[in-house]
Amino acid sequence: MKNARWIVLTGIILLIFTSGCRLGNVSLTILQTSDVHNHASGYGPALDYTPLNTGDSDSVRGGYARLATLINTIRDEQAAKCIPTLVFDSGDFFMGTVYDMTAANPIALTFFNQVKYDAVTLGNHEFEWSPAGLAMLLSNGANAGFNVPVVATNTVIPDDSPLKALKNAGVIVDKKVIEYPFGLKVGIIGIMGRDADTKAPVAKPVTFNHDYAFIQQQVNDLRKKEHVQLVIALSHGGIEVDGTGDDADLAANVKGIDIIASGHYHTATAKALKKGDTIIFSPGEYGEFLSRLDVTYNVILGKVVSYKFDLIPVNDTIQGDAAVQGMVDAYDASISSSIAPLDVTLKGPVSRIGFALELASLAECGFGDLAADSIRAVASQLAPLNNGDPCDFSVIASGVIRDNIYPGKTGYVTFADIYNALPLGISPDTTQQSLGYPLMSIYVTAPDLRNICEAALTVAPAEGADYYLNFSGIKVDYDPLYAPYFAGVRSVSLFDPSDVFCLGDAEELDLTDTTTVYHCVVDLYALQMMDVVTSKGLQIIPRDQYGNVIDISDPSVYMAYRIDASTDAGIQELKEWMALLKFLGASFPASGAGIPEAYYGEDGAVLGRINILN
Repeated sequence: MKNARWIVLTGIILLIFTSGCRLGNVSLTILQTSDVHNHASGYGPALDYTPLNTGDSDSVRGGYARLATLINTIRDEQAAKCIPTLVFDSGDFFMGTVYDMTAANPIALTFFNQVKYDAVTLGNHEFEWSPAGLAMLLSNGANAGFNVPVVATNTVIPDDSPLKALKNAGVIVDKKVIEYPFGLKVGIIGIMGRDADTKAPVAKPVTFNHDYAFIQQQVNDLRKKEHVQLVIALSHGGIEVDGTGDDADLAANVKGIDIIASGHYHTATAKALKKGDTIIFSPGEYGEFLSRLDVTYNVILGKVVSYKFDLIPVNDTIQGDAAVQGMVDAYDASISSSIAPLDVTLKGPVSRIGFALELASLAECGFGDLAADSIRAVASQLAPLNNGDPCDFSVIASGVIRDNIYPGKTGYVTFADIYNALPLGISPDTTQQSLGYPLMSIYVTAPDLRNICEAALTVAPAEGADYYLNFSGIKVDYDPLYAPYFAGVRSVSLFDPSDVFCLGDAEELDLTDTTTVYHCVVDLYALQMMDVVTSKGLQIIPRDQYGNVIDISDPSVYMAYRIDASTDAGIQELKEWMALLKFLGASFPASGAGIPEAYYGEDGAVLGRINILN
């Protein structure tokens, strides 16, 4: 009798908490960001961002202050209806803007805390800091009060990794369970996808378990051991608008995941996608949108019975949260102080522009050529500090160019705009104070140079636009008919090293010559990816000026070939963003006419370095 009374009482309580709805229905709102890449002040010209004002033609999208307003408003509205709100991030919250300079107390972690996120997961770009660097960031955040669970279910951390201590301390967790008093337990897993894994070359010795059987077991454990009813995966895997991608595969191969809050591909899904019983959505990039999923789960039937998805624009119609913007302003002041030795301020004009510099996908463009020109020109200027040889050519992957540059309302290009364009990476040398991939001075033979060009034009379309290479100093004739045979490159010519803009005549190389070596400047990321390209069947062997092979698996060896920007205070590595800053400030200063559209516009004179035949 006692048990019967308890069952009746439980049913009455459940009915009370689900009043106004079908018996057993529980409503839940899920908000998600992903791939924000530290765009604390939004995505757009730095001088245009006015988050506390609306309707003032502010074209900048995103920004922490506006995101905070949206999240807090929705959470309060739903709370008034007794509907809980869960707030998540699906990774790549670091690496992308000047706010990476806030490593002592990372601004992204402060934001997550201030807005009360429920859980986040890691993306591949978090690991660009290296495991030790990521551990430093998370430790600094935890010491400053960061307490949002970092869910990393398939991240395998060696016992001797500094990340292990963070896992032992509960900063990093395998799974997260949230229990509500109205009969619903939510289980959360965090997944690094297969493609994201390939784009985390410096994550080792950390690895990622992509075995579907392993992930299935984690879901089963949540349901059977933790008695979870609703399973949410924060996945840095990716979904395309056509429903394909790593997260579609995850849904197809792992049963029992109700919702996948997806990131990595930077896809903004206008509607939620359905794979079997799994709902998948993604908010795009840089905080331009906020994902909102209103879901109704029936605890009696044990399934989602209805849902509604909204992709909410984060723009000038939203007045930013004053407290969060005050936090951002404090970080701005700190960054400006730290870069004062460069004779710039965070939002101080460096150059001028009257047109949009936009990166093209899998094609030559003015922005790609400008980025390549800048590292080649500045590396050549610094040759006396290094090996004394001017650079024959430079290579920069599209994947490291993260922001376009727009004229905005003022036409000025600021330090923030420049840094945000080329922000990625960190040096293996922990004595370095500046962030960014160091630029490397290497040599290659003509056959290897041919393979570099082949990788840009044949491998990149298959592997992704991030692999596309932008050149300075090179002119390539390419016939796509021969691409299936890795023989699309028909000729390679070099411009004279003094021809900064590659406007003169170029001399064709003998692509069978294996003895002559040519001087190349690349960033560390591209250098390390040469092994990946070699594994695809296109051998690229970096060498020194004497033709000796460089071991790119050993930092103690390859770091000897970095380019120094200064010797004033020990080794000061030349970074990509630093090269662009120096190049624009010297060639096209803010006091002058600015970056010439005649050179780097859509029909600019520098284009034509890649000539597609047939």
